[in-house]
Amino acid sequence: MIEKNQQPKDMQTALDCAIKKHDKKKGGYQINGTIYFNYMSNEDWNEYLNNMDIRHKSQFGLGAGGELKEGQYPPKMASFGSSSRLIYKLSRNIPNFIFEEKLDTRVGGTAHLDGFLRRGNHYIYVEAKRREIYGSSHENEVIKIVYDDVYQRIKEFEPDFDFESKECNSKNSEDSMKYTFKLKGEPVKYFDLKQLICHFLGISYDIAKHPVSDAKITFLYLLYNPDDVEIEQKYREKVKDRYNEVQSFITKNIDLFKRIFDAVLHYQVITHKLEMPMIDFEFLLVNQSEYKKVLGSNIS
Repeated sequence: MIEKNQQPKDMQTALDCAIKKHDKKKGGYQINGTIYFNYMSNEDWNEYLNNMDIRHKSQFGLGAGGELKEGQYPPKMASFGSSSRLIYKLSRNIPNFIFEEKLDTRVGGTAHLDGFLRRGNHYIYVEAKRREIYGSSHENEVIKIVYDDVYQRIKEFEPDFDFESKECNSKNSEDSMKYTFKLKGEPVKYFDLKQLICHFLGISYDIAKHPVSDAKITFLYLLYNPDDVEIEQKYREKVKDRYNEVQSFITKNIDLFKRIFDAVLHYQVITHKLEMPMIDFEFLLVNQSEYKKVLGSNIS
């Protein structure tokens, strides 16, 4: 039996293991002759699934992330650092909350939002991040070229947004390019801007196609604060520095994100010959201790 991640090998597994310790779990998912200590044990995972509301299980099961599926590796949601575990824990008791909301982008496919809640004319979308920001940079990210027109239109609309693209040297990427986004002249490294634009495409098309009088949209970016857990000393400062970097990046660009949403909305309206809807849009950054309070105060 091969044992994986019993000792953290990078920032992501260090966070996983810290959350496991905080939750007082043993861990150790066994699959294909390997034990993954930064995942729930098979027994604990089965109990976790059995206790999940059937509606929520269906929503996660139908999502694009394969959160509940066991394959070559354990199910993604069985990871202690999984963002789907984070939003599920915080939102499962909120009436009418939907996990894995799917919206048509009308460009490159479907946008998958981690969470969605509607109250009348108020639409609340949630994107959750926990271990993801401690991975590799988003510079030179391979993206399908069908999005290029969207990026060009955003660039025309918003001067603080820019991007560079270059060809992929791969036979399997003939319809893709490598993109590096820039905001205010600085490369975007550990924030998934490509995903955010995809979310904005889905949200803006949906609200323009199905207009609601005086619609309000709240986009909640749920970023896990690692101060709640004790990271192994070797990675503690690295994790904290990365969290601070991403938190600072989001905070100083919130107004720019709003303008990017406006640019995407104009793109969808013009491209698909729709009426421009009247929308009150806000972008909010929250951590796990702020989430429920902020979400509650934004329900009308």
